[in-house]
Amino acid sequence: MKKALWTSALLLALAMVVGLSSCNDRPTLMPPSGGRLFEVLVVGDDSSIVRDVLQQDVPGLPQSEPQFDVSAIKTDAFKSTLRLSRCIVIVSVNPKAFDVPAMQTERNVWAEPQTVVHINAPSIALLRDSIEAFAPRLLLTLNKTEMSKSLSMIRHKRNTKAERLIQQQFGITMWIPADMIASKQAPDFFWLSNNSPTVMKNIVVYRNWHRTTADGLLWYYDSPESFFVSARNYWLGRNIKGETDSMQMSTVNGALMDSPLLGKRQNDRWIFRGLWEMTGDDMGGPFVSLTLPMDSKQWKQKGDYGCDHIVIEGFVFAPGKKKRNAMRELEALLYTVKINKASNRTSNKNK
Repeated sequence: MKKALWTSALLLALAMVVGLSSCNDRPTLMPPSGGRLFEVLVVGDDSSIVRDVLQQDVPGLPQSEPQFDVSAIKTDAFKSTLRLSRCIVIVSVNPKAFDVPAMQTERNVWAEPQTVVHINAPSIALLRDSIEAFAPRLLLTLNKTEMSKSLSMIRHKRNTKAERLIQQQFGITMWIPADMIASKQAPDFFWLSNNSPTVMKNIVVYRNWHRTTADGLLWYYDSPESFFVSARNYWLGRNIKGETDSMQMSTVNGALMDSPLLGKRQNDRWIFRGLWEMTGDDMGGPFVSLTLPMDSKQWKQKGDYGCDHIVIEGFVFAPGKKKRNAMRELEALLYTVKINKASNRTSNKNK
């Protein structure tokens, strides 16, 4: 159950998330919703059945953190300003009103943007029996709402200069938050960071070429996972170092999780999440990445074999701090990525 919940909850459709964020800019007569990011108000869940689902651990983090922060109240306490919460789950157990367990979702009932999920059942026993079937859709629905909110918060506060550089170098468009101003640009590689001393958020973009590298590495592997890890260790190891050159970023063995978009492999587009570490140092943290296939014919230049993939990754360094929200914010940025086939692509490939 746990693996299924994680897979379904975190595989959000790119266009749906970005589309929802743009809707938040429309004028409305409804009051604005409130609440912290990834906070859910649960109403009437007296047996904590729904709460337990919402507070399962987020996968891919180095420490235990819940999927959502949950505030639980009795049904008769659900009134006035509490109805302005952005994410609400209302649990109703009534044998006279319901014949079978069911789940339905409403939008913008008392405020905007707002998601209200109703979970109904004729008995506690049937609710407990059905929650496993409801859980993936419940988590998906709430995650979409919160990632949309995360994107709306940076929609008009972006580093457009960095966005243009990424478009010119890699032929993709994506949103970059305005506070990500520290950067490193190298052939086939771009690194941006907010350089925060407490919760440092980073975005890296790199290009994988279907060829032998200058170091003699030929990237053909029997699985997307092995290809990803080898390429990641190569690019990040040579471009992100610690206090000395011998300290290099690498991927923690056995910590990689892969998630095909929309629950199945589609055109080799993959989301990977896992843990990174700095060899020879105590630094480390979580990462999430999106791997996009590129059209080799469009990228092919004289003497080149063409580009296989573009990788866009977000990683966090926040020792002793909670990391869930920072990682979710970076993951939301991945859903803004689009391949711009009409752009002027620049190859910085090593010869």
